[in-house]
Amino acid sequence: MKWLKAIISIAVLLLILGLSFYPALAFEGRGGEKVVIEEGETVEDDLFVSAREFILKGKVKGDLAVLAQNVRIEKTAVVEGDLYAAGQTVEVEGKVKGDIYASGQTIKLGGEVDDDIIAAGYALSVAGKAGGDFIGAGFSVDLPGSLGKDFLFFGYQALLAGDVGRNARFAGNGIKISGRVGGNVEVDVSEAEEGGLPPGFPFYSGLPTVPIVPPGLTVEEGARIGGELRYTAKEEARIPAGVVRGEVKFKKYERPKKVAPPLRVRAMRWGLERLRYLVSLFIVGAIMLLAVPSWTRRMADSIKAKPLPSLGWGVVVLVAFAFLILVVGIITVVVSLFLRLLTLSGLARWSFLTGFMAGAAGFLSLGLSWVYITRVLASIAIGAAILQAFKSQAASGRWWPFVLGVVVLVLVTSIPILGRLISWLASLAGLGSFWLWVRGKPAEAPTAAA
Repeated sequence: MKWLKAIISIAVLLLILGLSFYPALAFEGRGGEKVVIEEGETVEDDLFVSAREFILKGKVKGDLAVLAQNVRIEKTAVVEGDLYAAGQTVEVEGKVKGDIYASGQTIKLGGEVDDDIIAAGYALSVAGKAGGDFIGAGFSVDLPGSLGKDFLFFGYQALLAGDVGRNARFAGNGIKISGRVGGNVEVDVSEAEEGGLPPGFPFYSGLPTVPIVPPGLTVEEGARIGGELRYTAKEEARIPAGVVRGEVKFKKYERPKKVAPPLRVRAMRWGLERLRYLVSLFIVGAIMLLAVPSWTRRMADSIKAKPLPSLGWGVVVLVAFAFLILVVGIITVVVSLFLRLLTLSGLARWSFLTGFMAGAAGFLSLGLSWVYITRVLASIAIGAAILQAFKSQAASGRWWPFVLGVVVLVLVTSIPILGRLISWLASLAGLGSFWLWVRGKPAEAPTAAA
């Protein structure tokens, strides 16, 4: 349950993180350019704050939720409930009697927290005292303070110089333990690499400085681990004698080698994949011919009679659909922001959700049409053309053109490179036939599109 709690909490915090660098509008509670709760002032209930800068010196008897560029909880401040804070900088020097949920570029927790700390950001520091767990994700965490329970961090590096009451778990590039851990320590540094920054890590100006932690596992002489030490790494670390009270368990990490399967296995996989595709086309085509036979045959006849106009209009339909999705996305964002400016946050959320669902439905419809429906139409056109070339009466039937065309299309599209091109042409022709059917009569495609 602790791992599930960590994943869910960190995911929510990372979503909030994208909004934490901008001043937000007040929904309820207090808002403005700068909000200050002075020493001696008491807020009797929950407090919601949205501002560019927020400073708490007094007391909040309920929960405190803050969205601001800079958040500071002074030493004289007391939050009797939970603290939810998102900002570029979050500093807590006072007392929080509940949990802390924080996200931001820099998070400094130097006060006293009775319960858990859940945080996500670039540079995290816990210099105070927490009675519960610390669950975090980010680039770097520095813990010179003390935790009453467990330490859990996913990120690039960690420096444990303080006290952890129970167990410590870490996964990342490097961890340095110089303090005390009361229970077990579990470390995964299997992907540790030399260098100051992780591979591909983006550079932003103004990032805070963080302590340098060597890659891999480092345990100093003065450290104390009350339980077992289990770690996975490329090389065995040097563990000073007497530091670990329990057993030290090392697991050597070796990058798995990719071995190409035998030719017969690859051939079998390829054959199964083509068979699945053949069966899928048969199922979709059978549904189309049973549900809307005239509609299906009319569009297939458009492809057979006017292949070039079908291709040309297929390009037009594909470009128009992409433009329509872009317009829907822009309108959704603009309307949602406008409603949020009017402080209609509930309606703004529903507006954004509706636009998102409409766009998703459009993409799903295009995907289904592109991969299956359009190629069923092209298959029927191909099968009818072949049967007509042999002057077979089955060319005007419902099923034989479909069965023959699907088999031919699957075989032809199995050719490397050329098969992919033929698949694209079949899908474009299918899209174009839909447009010709909507217009009610075959039409010549635009010159540029053709």
